[in-house]
Amino acid sequence: MNLEYFVTYAEGADVAVAFAAAVAEAQYEHGHGGNTGTIAEKDSFVVIESSPRSETEAEKLAKELLDAEDERIADEWGPAGAIAVCGRYRTLEGLPVPVRAEGYPSQKDAALAAAETHLGNGEIVTSATLTNYRPRGNEERVYVDSHTTATILTTGSLDLTGWIFVGWAES
Repeated sequence: MNLEYFVTYAEGADVAVAFAAAVAEAQYEHGHGGNTGTIAEKDSFVVIESSPRSETEAEKLAKELLDAEDERIADEWGPAGAIAVCGRYRTLEGLPVPVRAEGYPSQKDAALAAAETHLGNGEIVTSATLTNYRPRGNEERVYVDSHTTATILTTGSLDLTGWIFVGWAES
């Protein structure tokens, strides 16, 4: 058997939930039979850094841990390391758009109204679309009803958005 390193990202502020999602995704992609060389082989994690850093900085730290054979992650049978990440993109789906009698100047404005209370510190909306929306004739304003939702793609949050998991596993 050979050892392989892995560096895997999983979205979510809760490290345990993100870890479970990363393991499940790796098992789906690589199977449940063992020796995948991925996070699928891990059943625990240790938090290396809980203060969020950019994905680039987290990946750099992960490489440093691997190169240094850091004892917290060096054992292929031991835990994966977890590094908190901020600023990565995230998708917010199914956000209800507030109904306003006067409507909105544009679809983007309607979507932004839906995202307003869901945005984190420093988070920027990069794209937004409305679902269950029908324009009214030739009117320039956008009117929504109680079934209208928005899907928003964001980036740049200074808050925790996910985790990088790093470690060694048999392949």
